[in-house]
Amino acid sequence: MADGADAAPANPSLMILEPLGVSQAADFLASVSFDELWSIAGAKLRGWGSDEVQVRQEFLGHHRDLRGFYGRVAAAGHAVVKAVWA
Repeated sequence: MADGADAAPANPSLMILEPLGVSQAADFLASVSFDELWSIAGAKLRGWGSDEVQVRQEFLGHHRDLRGFYGRVAAAGHAVVKAVWA
């Protein structure tokens, strides 16, 4: 639940992803290729930097980190608390 454009950066909305949702996120991240995601969202993300290769590599690193994080948390049966800025 994002607060919108007037959300205070120091006070983001919090979201709880229950263990089932964590497992679903882990399964999704394990099954989807980064290239597939990049082909869908890459055009919007390219504007984050001047070097497209560098931006792609940065997001590839984030994807790997998220895949590992959600895999470990799902295996442990834990929930995730997410801060949402919008």
